[in-house]
Amino acid sequence: MNQNEFNSLIDSLVESVKDYNLDDSFDHYNAIVEICGNCNYSFEYYKAWQLVNFVRFEHFNTEGLGLFYEVEMEVEDNDYNTDDISLDDYMLTFAFNILKVATLKKYESQVKEEVA
Repeated sequence: MNQNEFNSLIDSLVESVKDYNLDDSFDHYNAIVEICGNCNYSFEYYKAWQLVNFVRFEHFNTEGLGLFYEVEMEVEDNDYNTDDISLDDYMLTFAFNILKVATLKKYESQVKEEVA
């Protein structure tokens, strides 16, 4: 995976939110969680590893400003039980959260631009 493929993936996920009928009971956050959960990068081991490796090495900042660091903190904060899961399954968790965080940021950024 490279930066263009990553950007294209996130753009397509953001575009998918527009297909949802959003209201008070099902907002953009719920739509993004559902969309990212159905994305093959969050359930196919090979693609999940590609995504996590790319973000780990291209979007990491030890000062807490990078996407990988943000996702790492989210996974840690959600206190996932890692005692009974494989490393592959753990990568799926990271991949899903990478998709969710990146898509949420991009979507909310676009909404702010549209309102302004």
